[in-house]
Amino acid sequence: MKQRRDRKVVTEPTRIGLAGLDQGPIERTLRLEAPGELLGELPLAFERVDLEVEIRRAGRDGVRARGRLAARTTVACRRCLAPTRAEVVTEWDVMFRPSARITPGEEGVWSLEAKAGELDLAGPVREELWVHAPAWVECSAECPGMCPSCGARLADESCDCPPPGPDPRWAALENLGG
Repeated sequence: MKQRRDRKVVTEPTRIGLAGLDQGPIERTLRLEAPGELLGELPLAFERVDLEVEIRRAGRDGVRARGRLAARTTVACRRCLAPTRAEVVTEWDVMFRPSARITPGEEGVWSLEAKAGELDLAGPVREELWVHAPAWVECSAECPGMCPSCGARLADESCDCPPPGPDPRWAALENLGG
C-alpha cells in the first residue's frame, strides 16, 4: 500500500483536512506568520512559528498529530534590556479523540468530532508555546546588566556610582548574628 506524503508550505491556516487519512499519514510543513492573530494570546510576541506535523489514525476513531515546532521572537534581556533573540524548539505529540472518549484530566488529548473533516492545530500549538516559552532571556551569561543607580548599560560604559549600601529592610536580621 502506497503512503500518501503531501508536503507543502502554507502561510496561514492551522486547519488540516483529513480526507485521505485512511490511505496513510498526512505530512505538512506550516509557517504561521503573525501567530498571535492565528493562535490567540501567547506568552511572547512571536514573529513566526514553523511547524512540521505528521497526522495518522490512532485506533478506530482517534487521530494522532506529532512533529516539530520552532518559534522565534525578539525580547529585552532581563539584565540590560538589550534586544535579544529567543527561540522555542520542541517536539510535540497530541491525540484527538471524540469528547466522550476523553477522561477528565487527561493531558495531551484534544476533542475531535466524530465526523470532523479537518483537524485544528491552533490549540495544541498555542499550548506548546506557553509550556516551552522561556520565562526570561539574557543576551549572554556574562551580561553585567545595568547600574541600579544611574541606569548605565555596563557592557557599553562604566559608571562612577558608589556600590549600593545594605538594604535597610534586612537590618532587623543583622542583630541575630551569624
